[in-house]
Amino acid sequence: MIITIAHTKGGVGKSTLAWHLAHSFKNKEVKIIDLDFQQTLYFVNIISGDTLNVLQPLSVDELINELDAVAPDEICIVDVGGFDSDINRAAIEHSDRIVIPISESITEVLGFRTFEGILKELKVDAEIHVVLNNIHPLTKNFDIIKEAVSKNKMKLLNTVVRSRKVFKTTMGDGSHIFKVADHLLAKQEILGVRDELR
Repeated sequence: MIITIAHTKGGVGKSTLAWHLAHSFKNKEVKIIDLDFQQTLYFVNIISGDTLNVLQPLSVDELINELDAVAPDEICIVDVGGFDSDINRAAIEHSDRIVIPISESITEVLGFRTFEGILKELKVDAEIHVVLNNIHPLTKNFDIIKEAVSKNKMKLLNTVVRSRKVFKTTMGDGSHIFKVADHLLAKQEILGVRDELR
């Protein structure tokens, strides 16, 4: 299964979500394709001791070859950079699931509307899911996002990934939330996203 974490806006938490989601698939062959020019997942993986197979295709053809090689029982998570490009569009078009992380801020909702326009230009057969990501722990009202999502053929996941320091601190150490003993809520949130995408 190819899961692409996509949004043309930077800073929405694509890389963080992709990293922890990749580690949630136990007993599965998992690889990551890092298309972000910041190479966050590539460098975090080096810090971690190369625990995952992180690839960085440099062309559309190279990307498609990697995606075509994904076995039915393998998980491939693609981290798309926060910009519009041919290689990012190809990743979106060749996905089984597209995950769009979004927070409750008005600037993110406006960015989401821009990204919607790009999606309409593409041939997308994949399921498109929106996940509330990096959400303040006290926020309960998501009407503005629900309204934006409901106008499209997208599904808003039930799982809400809250803003938690542990997501970034574990990545900074080359680790992930499934390696730390506590932080049960953070683990449940990532597992919730994983299970809804299955």
